Amino acid sequence: MPWFSRRFRLLTAILAGMLAVGLLVACAPAGMAPVQTEAPASEARPEEAKPAEAEKEVVETVEVQVTQVVIQPSPTAIQPMEPTPQQAEPTPILETRLVELEWPARLRLGDSDIIRLALIPSQEGYEVQADFPEHDTDLQPVQVQRPSGYELFGVARLDGVGFEIAPGGEQAQYLPPGQAVTWQWSVRPHSAGQQRLSILLLLRWTPTSAGLTQRDNVVYNRGLDVKVDSFFGLTRSQAMAGGLVGLLLGGGMSLLGLVSVAQPATAQPGRLAQPNLRLVIEPRPGMSLSSGEEALMRTLFNRYARLVLESEFLSGYSGARTFLARPIHTDGRADAATIVKVGQNPAIQREFENYEQYVKDTLPPITARIQHPPVTTRGNALGAIQYTFIGAPGHTPTSLRQALLENPDPAYLYKLFETFGPNWWMQRQPYTFRLSLEYDRVLPTHVVVEPSVGRGQPLDGRMAPDELKLRVGEMVTLRSFAGVERRADGRSLSLLGTAQPGQPPLRLRWLALADPQGASGRVIATRYSLLSDMVIDFDRMGLPDPIARLPDLLVQTVSGSRSTIHGDLNLENILVGPGGFVWLIDFAQTRDGHTLFDFAHLGAEIIAHVVAPKIDSPQEYFELLLSDPFSGQSAASGQFGGLLAALAEIAGKCLFNPSQPEEFRRVLCLACLGALKYHNLDFNQKNLLYLSAAYLCASLA
Repeated sequence: MPWFSRRFRLLTAILAGMLAVGLLVACAPAGMAPVQTEAPASEARPEEAKPAEAEKEVVETVEVQVTQVVIQPSPTAIQPMEPTPQQAEPTPILETRLVELEWPARLRLGDSDIIRLALIPSQEGYEVQADFPEHDTDLQPVQVQRPSGYELFGVARLDGVGFEIAPGGEQAQYLPPGQAVTWQWSVRPHSAGQQRLSILLLLRWTPTSAGLTQRDNVVYNRGLDVKVDSFFGLTRSQAMAGGLVGLLLGGGMSLLGLVSVAQPATAQPGRLAQPNLRLVIEPRPGMSLSSGEEALMRTLFNRYARLVLESEFLSGYSGARTFLARPIHTDGRADAATIVKVGQNPAIQREFENYEQYVKDTLPPITARIQHPPVTTRGNALGAIQYTFIGAPGHTPTSLRQALLENPDPAYLYKLFETFGPNWWMQRQPYTFRLSLEYDRVLPTHVVVEPSVGRGQPLDGRMAPDELKLRVGEMVTLRSFAGVERRADGRSLSLLGTAQPGQPPLRLRWLALADPQGASGRVIATRYSLLSDMVIDFDRMGLPDPIARLPDLLVQTVSGSRSTIHGDLNLENILVGPGGFVWLIDFAQTRDGHTLFDFAHLGAEIIAHVVAPKIDSPQEYFELLLSDPFSGQSAASGQFGGLLAALAEIAGKCLFNPSQPEEFRRVLCLACLGALKYHNLDFNQKNLLYLSAAYLCASLA
């Protein structure tokens, strides 16, 4: 030890060796606690030594004990704060994370804005993406240790003298492995000029085992410069005084303008609202939200203290998300559960408008009701809408997909038709149309173009799809596409042309986010090349290729009927509650159209999501098809054949001419081919859809 001389240590060691047995018995009885000592950290306590270390020389072990007893005999033990190198401490897990910061570099006096800090799992090639395009961003990697015996928390704090900041103080959040954690603050400047904020993020290891202590470590600390502008260089009080004078001089017109902008935000769909940053969102395990989705939840439920996300439903193929949520007040009272759908702003707006036009005053009361116009937040590409929840307390509804997988009972389909048929599908009128006018939309896009240098032949959005004679590899120059919408992948655009009388609009996928109008590109795929690539190695069981019949099918004229249709009647938009009652959600595609459209789409859904998971052999499914379940009269085709037969029977009630069931076979064939484009379907699901289309096409005259 540092305060002993080398000679004295040697003498002590010799003495310890001679009296080893006696001292071990006398000085170290079982259960005796070690005495506090200032020994170097490399010397471990004997009672905590590893088995391999217990075999060290007796002289060395006894030397420590003799020194402790003679020099500093104390009846108490003080455990070290940190484990010594010789303890059996598991190697800490090391995790690489990225600190992502987003803040406004400029603010106007009197305005407020958001500062966002996120600690996200590291991803190769990750690029920071600001929620608001005018914001500045910063990205910095950090190493995060996860030693055993601790829970890991992230603690963030934002401070600034010239700002009103909410929430204030330290904000601690648990850091689950592999999941992103986000902090957000609302800031409002008090004065103009160059202002400074400081942001700090530290990791806090909270012990879960006895003998360990809390540890903090700062991993990110940064100052933020924010330029606060004022109106024409005036101070806040001067600007307010000048505004009052201008209001008085403006007279009646200014008053009318003030009244106009002072209307409640709830009067307009897609309204901008202020998120409640203090709302605690509690998703179920395994569920995560993006920062944009969190902002919408905080906006929809800004008068609550907590929001529990109990479950999530799939929402077809649009990329939207649907949640069952329960809001809770500050005093702990829980309001009724509700359904929240989050999706791209244009789709959410259409859903609200379609609900107002086709659903609100038409469908029975058990239909889910939209509670108020949708909301969005500034700079957010997403919007949210809130539905009433229909169900018994303590019983979570299931989707029709889940219900049919557990019990493929046709009674669910009959219940669906009995509930909504009288107000929708049975209120129909004669309708003569070309199949492409209604069903072109379910098929893949007409052409895929990637940007390229050069000029090509004009590709005009006012063309009819029948006029396209393009081949893969040709150069085109785009013009006159009326609709432009960002796709769910976030990297490409969907372009929509202008429909000509009796024709569907031209649809094009532009593989960039740059303005496509007047741009040139190269054709990399057409509808038929896309479909042909999708069915490589599929087994048709000797049936003709339905893709070859597709052009002829689309130009056929059908004498059918027209009614209000759901437009996206997939198995996740039909919910089943206690007692077997069913109701509908998601009216983004609701419109007046071909009455059989919903049943064709639902038929493809049943084949892909109910039959395919239970039948993985094309031969077995082909034998089911040979019993002709689509006739609506099959009684010997098993459980799944009975399900398809029930659907065909229901569709038969809506035929324009009951003696011509080919009307349903044609549209179901198109729906099965169209479903091949969905990326979430596996090989077997697509193979059975393709085989269904081949069988239906072969059965047509």
